Amino acid sequence: MSQRKEAPSYLIPRLPSPVSQQEQAPEVLPLAIEHQPWPEYGGLPQTEVGLWQSATGLHVRFRVWEASPRMACLRHNEPVYEDSCVEFFLQPCPGSDPRYVNFEMNAAGALLLQIGRGRNDRQFLAPAEFSRFAIEVSGPLRRKNRNLSSEPCWETSFSIPFDWLGSLFPDFRAAPGWEMRGNFYKCGDRTPSPHYGCWSPMTSAQPDFHRSCDFGLLVL
Repeated sequence: MSQRKEAPSYLIPRLPSPVSQQEQAPEVLPLAIEHQPWPEYGGLPQTEVGLWQSATGLHVRFRVWEASPRMACLRHNEPVYEDSCVEFFLQPCPGSDPRYVNFEMNAAGALLLQIGRGRNDRQFLAPAEFSRFAIEVSGPLRRKNRNLSSEPCWETSFSIPFDWLGSLFPDFRAAPGWEMRGNFYKCGDRTPSPHYGCWSPMTSAQPDFHRSCDFGLLVL
């Protein structure tokens, strides 16, 4: 592995209301999922994520420039990481609670959601609650990427209610300055070109997104 790069930090902008998938608020700067810590895996599609907050919760939108995304999983809590998949791992109370939630979603809008302390200590959360996340998917669409090409792009967006986070993490407070930790990922275990990318650099020798020690800082 290369020398450890400093973990990034991000101050989450606050908007008066959720932004629809079709809109692009200027306050929401796209974060690039561009680190490829395992060079034996290539073919990482250009991927960016927007994260913002409103009075009710966090809002996430991924954009992936990928012409033919794999979408074999069509039901929630199936192994969507084998498909063209984007992921958000969030640790709401890093100072008092080592657990985190992992949102993993493919281009069909199938969501895998778990909670736990690490890779081998996880439990699934029930799909009956998933309607609270207001999941939207679209694509492939024609959108110019940062390289000014018009390669097809697929998008997914969802919301994470603050009261839902509080029900799982009693210490959580949706207050200005509250520090969380997390990471954003793009993967595709069984795509034609298996790939692994991240926002905050990873330090493991093998692909392993379940390392909270490598999460970046997310501040409300």
